[in-house]
Amino acid sequence: MTTKDIKEILHNKFNNDFIEVVDINNTGDHFSLLVISNDFIDMTLLHRHRLIYDLFKKQLTKEIHALQIKAYTEEEFANE
Repeated sequence: MTTKDIKEILHNKFNNDFIEVVDINNTGDHFSLLVISNDFIDMTLLHRHRLIYDLFKKQLTKEIHALQIKAYTEEEFANE
């Protein structure tokens, strides 16, 4: 799995939002994700992570071994 593949899947769900994907170990199986979307307004952190994990349920444990997720609304990110 490549960062481009992951970014494409995320853009299909969060099409006009900020998305950053980093291959942590350059091995194609451990990734760090930053998603900034107002779709997360009124959503708990757990719900945000579940939403993102659900997008990759076919790839998890097969192609992707770890996802580090940071999911913010625009306001939350601006206040970080």
